[in-house]
Amino acid sequence: MPDDIRHTARLCRRMRDLAVAALHERDPSELHGLALAELLTACEAEVVVFKEGIWRTDAGPMTIVTAPGADSALTDEPALRQIRTGRPFSDYYVTARDTAPLTAQQIARTLNLRDVRRFTPGRRFAFGIPLPGTHDPVRGYVLLRPDDPFTASDNTYATRIQPLLHAVDRQWELLSQWHALRRSPPSDGEAPEDLTGSAAGLTPREKAVLLLLADALTAAAIGRRLGIATRTANKHIERIYRKLGSRDRVSALNRARSSGILPR
Repeated sequence: MPDDIRHTARLCRRMRDLAVAALHERDPSELHGLALAELLTACEAEVVVFKEGIWRTDAGPMTIVTAPGADSALTDEPALRQIRTGRPFSDYYVTARDTAPLTAQQIARTLNLRDVRRFTPGRRFAFGIPLPGTHDPVRGYVLLRPDDPFTASDNTYATRIQPLLHAVDRQWELLSQWHALRRSPPSDGEAPEDLTGSAAGLTPREKAVLLLLADALTAAAIGRRLGIATRTANKHIERIYRKLGSRDRVSALNRARSSGILPR
């Protein structure tokens, strides 16, 4: 088997493992870390940044992971300011409808920039992977290398993993919402019905599906939102009904609300 085929097969297995890990992760704060670690290894990057919120030099949450033995952890303030601006990726993705992964050099040609590397700490080569969707401002990942430009193979890999990164981010949003709801007391002050056993049996993915059921989405719509097949969404719904001791959507949501799993 040629080396490139073996390499592609290995990356596909790693993508599968990432998907499985994300589906079983119950702590939303760990989800983006799984994706960052995968990108760092698969793309042989020195630094990977996940940027969300405001693309501004003085604000906006972001997470940075650095490869072992890397020259710089990018902790000095000038470097952090450069990363927070997200340039040249923020300039392009905020205004363009294109959400394809692109290198800084590709964007530079589009924006007629002569020296795009001046926007990156240490004049590193940079590669952006935006998250598809209607995020404003744009959310996504920026990968950095000190010496080697990102290649067409990196671009192909990023394009293949982009839907999975989007699904991981959507799972993070739903699990974060779930945890926030679980911390909130029932609105009418009544003690919730005891569903400890069945509620504890809901997987992170089932919790996400339950939240979307409460938004009156169909199985097909849930599948599109979570990046899964309609048949898979229906299987999740059936398991939710079984664990909540219900036979349909209305009774399942009533049980979930009366138990405090969902707000009333």
